[in-house]
Amino acid sequence: MKLNNTYTIGLLLAASAALAGCAGSANHEVVTAYNASDEGMNCQQISAEQVRVQSIINAVNQDKSDVTGKDLLDGILWFPFNLIAKNSNYNDSLNAANVRLTRLDSLRQNKGCTDAEYAVEEQKIKNRLDELDTLKANKSISEEEYKEARKAVLTKG
Repeated sequence: MKLNNTYTIGLLLAASAALAGCAGSANHEVVTAYNASDEGMNCQQISAEQVRVQSIINAVNQDKSDVTGKDLLDGILWFPFNLIAKNSNYNDSLNAANVRLTRLDSLRQNKGCTDAEYAVEEQKIKNRLDELDTLKANKSISEEEYKEARKAVLTKG
């Protein structure tokens, strides 16, 4: 009987640990609309920041549209708490990113930045992200290395 209780407790602990990993599956960055360094940014930096913020919007929208088994499990096991938390993160992230983009557009206009500068910066970052996607697909880098490198590209521009 004691073995059965130990087994049951172990099974419950293992299940709890596995389920805990599902709880925070939506964790998108919530950007700040105004940064102290904004006024000092040049057109290239503003464009890079716009691309970075747009990538956050794209990731949130992609995550919202992708329903996986993990999401279904979250909905069943953590409902409504995890679904509320995910939705809140989606909304907070999208709202903040949209305000940030408006701020950056205003800065671009005030500094006389051109659309061509934005397009060049966007293409540079897209090319680098494509390179990382290829490295990951070829298993030349691990998932962790991919995430770190992607974050570095989007942070530095």
